[in-house]
Amino acid sequence: MKTRFMCIMLILAFALNLSACGNSQENVNRSENESSIDAPQSEEDNTSEKTGSGSSDNNKSNPQNSDTDKSTMDVGTVNGSAFSGKVSGCYYADGNRIIVAADKLYLYDTGKRETIASADIFLNELCVQPYSDGYFIVGEENDSGSTGSFATAQSSNRIKGYLLNKDFVVVNTISFSGLLNDDFVLQMASVAISQDGKQIAFGGLQGLYLYDTSSQKVRTILSYSENGRANNMEIVTMDSLAFTGDKTLTYVGMGISSNGGDGVSVYGTVFTDNASLSITKKADYEVNVEEVQKGGNILAMPQSFNKNNGTLLMLDTASNTEKKITFSSSSEGKDGVFCSEQGKYVATSILREASVTINIYDTVSGKVIHTETVKDNNGTYFQRVPQILILDESDACIVVLGRGIGEVSTLITTFGFKG
Repeated sequence: MKTRFMCIMLILAFALNLSACGNSQENVNRSENESSIDAPQSEEDNTSEKTGSGSSDNNKSNPQNSDTDKSTMDVGTVNGSAFSGKVSGCYYADGNRIIVAADKLYLYDTGKRETIASADIFLNELCVQPYSDGYFIVGEENDSGSTGSFATAQSSNRIKGYLLNKDFVVVNTISFSGLLNDDFVLQMASVAISQDGKQIAFGGLQGLYLYDTSSQKVRTILSYSENGRANNMEIVTMDSLAFTGDKTLTYVGMGISSNGGDGVSVYGTVFTDNASLSITKKADYEVNVEEVQKGGNILAMPQSFNKNNGTLLMLDTASNTEKKITFSSSSEGKDGVFCSEQGKYVATSILREASVTINIYDTVSGKVIHTETVKDNNGTYFQRVPQILILDESDACIVVLGRGIGEVSTLITTFGFKG
């Protein structure tokens, strides 16, 4: 009991003191204008560079360096002038569409290079989960319901969900802080929607719960202390959730041995109808639970910063088999790992004083298929982990720099690659 109590307290402390190095925990200032770099990408050379200027005031595209004789391909871009305020993040929507967070949320088509719709939603931190009828947006907001500090949002623990239809109109709003009397949602990564949009699963400190979007009722799937045990392990928290079927959840979290001891990274599956549970212990691999990403059938589980050794653990949720990618160097991965929308690719970023290099890996072969370097005269952009999106259908990559740094504008650059 004492060991379990200590694990819970450590996890709480970790959640309330998130590292500024993470690409999803950045404290943003939305008062500045956003500028972008939109550059075409060479097709032939596997390694190329881009140079941007953080001082640009007109949001014009900056062409790729012209010192190489290469053919170019027309890839979808993100035009910063389409949004008001500082861009604080870009997220997968579907196909070539993305959702951009600035003064509000924008649905943006990278192929048409225009904003399709917008919604007056204001969240300090958020994640987007597309489902069959639209988009589920879950995030943290402060007491005023407007943009504020990340610490404020955490202290009030206001986790809120928005269901939007394909036209980007809000059809339902869920305040998770009011759904439970004796438990609370730890973080937005522990909330997931089923593909049909009928169920939303969310994890708390004491158990796993299921919300029915039609009846708006909540039921407990399992209590960690009562039936959260398997393979001589007991669940402490389920920090990251993803539906792999309408009645099947994959989770990543923390667990402890039934005999006591320190908490370790675990992952597994839960069936929502009967709470049947599997637990796989990862004693030799510490997962950064807040950076777990799902693309298609691939669940990418990046390592914690202080345990990084240049490998990435992935789970194929269709076959329930593990796979590891070994990066080009043992230090690669500490500056961010990013999964593509459909799980065909993962990317790593390597930060340097005045540049970031992006390596794109094929998840089947595990090999690097493209390397791109983005440079800027203002080294401030490379003091934080960037945000990287990979659009599988168009083989295009979006790199967002400076979104969590208040003293600079946000820079967005796009490039294409051969898949």
